[in-house]
Amino acid sequence: MKPQGVLPFLALIALASPAFADRTQVFTVRPQDGTFCEEDLDAQVKKLQGVKKYSFDKDKLQITILSRDGISEATVLAAIQRARAMCPANKDLAAMKAPEEYAKDADVVLISKKGESIGSLKKHLVPGKYTVFDLYADWCGPCHVVDKKLRQIMETRKDIAVRKIRLVDFNSAAVRDLGPRVQGLPYVVVFDPRGKRTDIMGANLDRLTLALAAR
Repeated sequence: MKPQGVLPFLALIALASPAFADRTQVFTVRPQDGTFCEEDLDAQVKKLQGVKKYSFDKDKLQITILSRDGISEATVLAAIQRARAMCPANKDLAAMKAPEEYAKDADVVLISKKGESIGSLKKHLVPGKYTVFDLYADWCGPCHVVDKKLRQIMETRKDIAVRKIRLVDFNSAAVRDLGPRVQGLPYVVVFDPRGKRTDIMGANLDRLTLALAAR
């Protein structure tokens, strides 16, 4: 004979236990993986199944998602990749062509070959010119895109000096010199002739061009 009340008790547990629980997750958009357009990123993440709330921190490059029972990292990364593919800027980058070498008279100096210390950036400023500090690594694909853009710009500009800083990793002395702002590659610092500083993380060519705008 079955005990009385067992089935109702089990049914009560089932009703009291939610099938899904809300979960907050934080994902980082790595600029070294390529550029993206924020509106495309918003659209791709928001339409993921189960997303209840979404926000994007531009300064930290972090996506915060409130979802039903959580979303796998692979699913979010796939959405980010779709957003990158949709961004018109990436098509422009893919089609960009530039000479393999800087012009012979270009003011370009490699001031750190393997991430060694460079001290204060200000001691490397070139008076009367825009000084561009290009922090990069050979393994960083988007870094080559920034390099190509700089080559193109310098073909017609003589008021720009580029100081290249090659990294081995993010534990290098050069990164320590630059401080905690450097969270990814490419990373460019532009000083205009008056000393105004602009930091650019990622292959943001529009912002780079704006920072080098004529006086």
